[in-house]
Amino acid sequence: MDRRLLGLVSVSIAAAVAAFVGIATEPVIGCIAALVLAAVSVVLAWAMASDLNSLRDQASHDAVDTVTLRHLEVLQRGGPKPLIDIETGLPDERFFEIALDGRVAAARRHLWPVTLVLVEITLTPAADDAAVRQEALARFSLLLRRTMRESDVLSRIDEHRFALLLDDTAEEGGVWSAERLQVEAAREHPVIKRLVAGVASYPSHGLGASEVLAAANTALQRAAAADAGHGLGQVEVARVEH
Repeated sequence: MDRRLLGLVSVSIAAAVAAFVGIATEPVIGCIAALVLAAVSVVLAWAMASDLNSLRDQASHDAVDTVTLRHLEVLQRGGPKPLIDIETGLPDERFFEIALDGRVAAARRHLWPVTLVLVEITLTPAADDAAVRQEALARFSLLLRRTMRESDVLSRIDEHRFALLLDDTAEEGGVWSAERLQVEAAREHPVIKRLVAGVASYPSHGLGASEVLAAANTALQRAAAADAGHGLGQVEVARVEH
């Protein structure tokens, strides 16, 4: 508590004591002391509310500064290069990191789930030809745009990895989206040999963006290590840690 508040509290206590003594000995003095006590109480309440608001505003400002600095660091990573991947026309991994932070924060605020789907594709040997590879990646990015909703965030985060951020969607919706991609890729994209996915959701698999990302990465690793079977590969959901 600062000196201003200490002073007001002291005056308030003194006025209260004077009021009780005055009422017992001299009603007029007691009334005056009571009025002083009321006035001081109002000022004290205003001062405390003002200080609380100031502290709250400062905390909010500090939080915004922290987020802004983190996003600035992400954007500056790798030097001055565009946020859009040239081969696919999708946002890159830096945009994805910022979007993941924002979507998880929005999900927490609105009390709805958000699901992250990490997709990894493997191309056939025909993609050793640069032109074939570029066409395959471009066609796959078009498949992503056609399959997913306009509100979903699609990013290329590595050479053969893509991230899908699905608002107001639980893990079941993420699995369905990944399996639909597999069906469409098997039917329309013969250059794609394998497509595996790892799915994780807020709040089921993490309460922060980094936790959700780590859970999705672990699920993707399990999917990549599993036998492909008769399809393009596995779709794994993150496991809930107890």
